Amino acid sequence: MTGKTHMAIGITAALTISYGQPLENQFIIVVASAISSLIPDLDHPKGKINQKILLIKNNFYRVLFYIFIGGIFIYLYYLMKSKIFLFLGIGSFLVGISSHRGFTHSIMGFLASTSIVSLGKLDYGLDAIYSGFIIGYFLHIVADLFTSKGVKLFYPLNNNISFPITIKTNSKFESMIFRLLVIYCVCILFIQIMII
Repeated sequence: MTGKTHMAIGITAALTISYGQPLENQFIIVVASAISSLIPDLDHPKGKINQKILLIKNNFYRVLFYIFIGGIFIYLYYLMKSKIFLFLGIGSFLVGISSHRGFTHSIMGFLASTSIVSLGKLDYGLDAIYSGFIIGYFLHIVADLFTSKGVKLFYPLNNNISFPITIKTNSKFESMIFRLLVIYCVCILFIQIMII
């Protein structure tokens, strides 16, 4: 799936789940879900986030970048003794060495990522961000299960898992799904504006 479709899926689910909550909560959940719906693709140099942060968009540079970032987090852990930096460092190393749809698209990657965000939730009371993060990240993995390549769901095992029904990335059908999700989101927002 393309990045925009992953974002649309995350935003749609977040809007649906947060419907009726205070607007501030809804906004935080939707933004967190939109961002986290792109995080699993940090393992690919052409992922939406990597397109913004990598100076050189190739896999070699992506690996170096995330290993370097991991080193900075580990150094911060030794300076401040905060577990979140240790986990961010280990996570960055794993993102760096992961092949596309490997660690970041696995159950292990999902649990590791949500554990890191959970530490922030406990330390800083970021419940809405945590909820949105889980929604976006989880649905990214589910959506990629509908691609023919699938994902290494049980990483480090090398088996790709996919659903029997697949959607070709960047196909007309994916484009139609994206448009339907956008229409749904507009309708939800319109209904909320009418209620206010």
